[in-house]
Amino acid sequence: MKNSVFSLLMVGLLGVSTQQIFANCTTPGSSITLGPVSSFNVPSLNSTENQISGGLSCSGTLTLLATQYIKYTALNIPTKLMHTNGINSADITILDYDKNIVTTSVTRDLSRLVVISFFSGPNSSIPFYIRVNENTNLVPGTYKGQFAVKWFWHIPYLGIGGLSLYYDSPNLKTHWLTGDITDWGTGQDATINLELIVEKDCKINAQNINFGTAPLVSKFNPVTGTVQITCSAQTPYTVGLSNGQNYSENRRMKNLNSNHYLPYEIYKNTTTQRWGYLGADRWSSSNASQNPGVYDGSVTQGYSYTAKIIDDGSTTSVEGTYKDNLILEVAF
Repeated sequence: MKNSVFSLLMVGLLGVSTQQIFANCTTPGSSITLGPVSSFNVPSLNSTENQISGGLSCSGTLTLLATQYIKYTALNIPTKLMHTNGINSADITILDYDKNIVTTSVTRDLSRLVVISFFSGPNSSIPFYIRVNENTNLVPGTYKGQFAVKWFWHIPYLGIGGLSLYYDSPNLKTHWLTGDITDWGTGQDATINLELIVEKDCKINAQNINFGTAPLVSKFNPVTGTVQITCSAQTPYTVGLSNGQNYSENRRMKNLNSNHYLPYEIYKNTTTQRWGYLGADRWSSSNASQNPGVYDGSVTQGYSYTAKIIDDGSTTSVEGTYKDNLILEVAF
């Protein structure tokens, strides 16, 4: 009686092990987004650490310490992502699980004895990688592309004794006795949409303004300086300068030890045109003191100013240190 039951179980297991099971291995279409990233930080994407889905996903419990048979053929692999403006592009490289560069029409067999699951990528997928090969300041915006891969697989998900149950790709065939693959079949296509979002950004270099020391308000000399700004490529902008913390008809510096103030103003270049934060007081990049209207993402534009303490004869000279804080704001 015991032998009879055992035989029935063995027949059942052998019958299941020869079936092709598609349920838990799929090639779902998916979308991958890199970023948003500052245009100045795009070079940080020039590595192999940007993991994406390779297009083949297997869920459920897979058998480890067993050979997993996986092969792919690259159907269409882009070398660029195109900006939505249809003009600019970003050079890219796609790499597979083993960090091999993937090119259109290449076929690679990834089969091996697996200790750790292949499927450690997004949504239990086999991971691929993308490298953005740009060391320059990309034009901000959205870049898009798509790659397509045909996958073949024969993957054990349940092992009992010397037997295993497998997930198989369409029409894959194995030898009835050895289990070796005799025909990889027709495989299954996977399409992955790629998107890179690059944001506008600026680098600002501004020094403090120091009027020095003088015995009387009338003895302070004007101070000149230059604010240096570098912004993303093809990004016009305006620069505003706040009224400070003590504004009343003019910008004012406050005595640190009393409620006395020194009025002052900051003017564009050497003119009497006030540099402020509203309307015409803002400073357009097209009228910068240095490199006006240059938007290549690498050239620095300069904004030269003249700062003056205002002596209208009504300000009492009270000794001490006077300070104010301003905010310099760049608007795209």
